[in-house]
Amino acid sequence: MKLVVVIPYFYPAYIYGGPVFAAYHLCQKVAENGVNVDVITTNLNGKRKLDVVPNVFTSQSGFNVKYYNKSLLPFFSFKMILGLAKDIKDADVVHVQSIYSLSTTFALFHSYLQNKVVFLSPRGSLTPWSFKHRGFMKKLWINLLIKPFHKHIFWHATSEKEIGDIQHFFPKADIELVSDGVSFEESEIKSECNKKWQNSFYIVCLGRLHKVKGYDIMLKAMPHILKVHSNLKLFIAGMDEGELDELINLSQELKIQDNIEFVGQLDSDNKNCFLKHAQCLIMPSHTENFGLVAAEALFQNTPVIASKHTPWEVLETEQAGFHVINTPQAISQAVIIILKDVELYSKNTSRVVEQFSWSKIAKTYKSTLLKISKR
Repeated sequence: MKLVVVIPYFYPAYIYGGPVFAAYHLCQKVAENGVNVDVITTNLNGKRKLDVVPNVFTSQSGFNVKYYNKSLLPFFSFKMILGLAKDIKDADVVHVQSIYSLSTTFALFHSYLQNKVVFLSPRGSLTPWSFKHRGFMKKLWINLLIKPFHKHIFWHATSEKEIGDIQHFFPKADIELVSDGVSFEESEIKSECNKKWQNSFYIVCLGRLHKVKGYDIMLKAMPHILKVHSNLKLFIAGMDEGELDELINLSQELKIQDNIEFVGQLDSDNKNCFLKHAQCLIMPSHTENFGLVAAEALFQNTPVIASKHTPWEVLETEQAGFHVINTPQAISQAVIIILKDVELYSKNTSRVVEQFSWSKIAKTYKSTLLKISKR
């Protein structure tokens, strides 16, 4: 089977977070399962370009990647316009990832002309939260550039929640559920952990500093928690995307600045140690397509508290944490309960992690590709 993945940015463009890692690991593992995989992308990496050879296929972890040289428009290369037609010519399935990208538009167009099977991943871009920002333009994009092809699309959802998001716009959509996963190899700790993590009593948030992550809600929960655990620290790790100054000001207004530390972006090993020694991870996001950091924390046997805007109901069914309404009161209560008996919740984390092995998920993904390719 030949799979062509079209995605506007790709590994090692770390700046784009979870979807980049999810796409990379899925390609790697499905290639190990005998699928011939080509990835078509750009060399975009934030305001810079990746240090890769552009416009030709290069081998990477058992599959091939072509990084088209980025043009002036975001997430797009003019060479893609003609190149995509040739790149997908031998594909059994074209897996398009992202909605609001010109690479998606042209992938759908060329796939339609060549009568290719299309598998489309919204990657969280159809959530109600996403339409609070440029909602009119996004709906216009969907109506003009996605709906004309929707009868020829199989949709990929990573959770039951995302199935509902897709059906809101496409009630008769043909949807396949394939979750994201966690890389056990990358989550292994390979060196001695920083003494700071080993010797601190702390809880964590991990992810880019952006409004969608809801860190202001977590800060507002801290005064309630500190009434019970006055020596507790909250460490927040991640790249600043314009929120750091506001969060610092909020911590000062709440008079909790001595218990809050913004530690910046962490490398892989430091991140794993950071999660391992935390009492729990809190994910107060307004929306998450998956929430890779939750799986990474669970791998380190760290309990997780996630908002109900994330697809992590399993935390409560397996008693590995809490799935709560996204308010300071609910989050603070959950933290206080976990801190009473961290070991009780920690021992259940492995049951959750087993469900999100990339090797297991890749087999489901391959079966899904084979199924839709025959329709």
